[in-house]
Amino acid sequence: MAQNSRTVRGGALTREQFLPHEMRVVADLRLQGNDDEKIVSLVREGNLFQYPTMTMVANRARVCVQRLNALVPDEHELARRRVSPEDASAAADELVRLIARGMPQQASQAILYSMMCRYDLVREFILDEVGERLRSLDYTLADSDLNAFITRFQVRYADAAKWSDATLVRLRGTLRQCLTQSGLRESQRSEAIQPLLLDFEVERAILALGDDLAVAALTGQEVLR
Repeated sequence: MAQNSRTVRGGALTREQFLPHEMRVVADLRLQGNDDEKIVSLVREGNLFQYPTMTMVANRARVCVQRLNALVPDEHELARRRVSPEDASAAADELVRLIARGMPQQASQAILYSMMCRYDLVREFILDEVGERLRSLDYTLADSDLNAFITRFQVRYADAAKWSDATLVRLRGTLRQCLTQSGLRESQRSEAIQPLLLDFEVERAILALGDDLAVAALTGQEVLR
């Protein structure tokens, strides 16, 4: 996968994680019409994440902003999907609204999708590992399978091959967290995965972005093309 201008490989997930509360706060500030820097400033000045120290507040706020920005693909990807910038912007705005003010399940599903848009590691994990298993009615994803996926990912990408052992441990934990938080897995300790009952509004927005691959992977369906 060639990275577009809005994605990163995924090594930073060692310190970023799922961030459901933080994503809701930042998405709500975006809905209020604040630009990126204003959002970061408001979060920092008001300690809106309610962290005990301020060390990571601005960094986490920027992480959340970048995930929201990644919901709209770059021009090349929009052209490939045959989606207009206007339609993509409207769909992304809907996902931002669901993250900020939707039901918890809607927010979690939309957050997972924002992570798929931002991090190559998460997208390939969901598309190639989770989606393929669900489509083949294989509902088991063991730690050994997760390890094998990350190894294959590192083989494909030279920058990922440089990740340290400590980084790999944390990345595995974050991917497990993504499965649990989104509803693809009932608990961190379970090896069973399950198709998402994707919320209608979330699904409609993702399809409006032309990302039928993501919908198919999350629900265990065949790609409709």
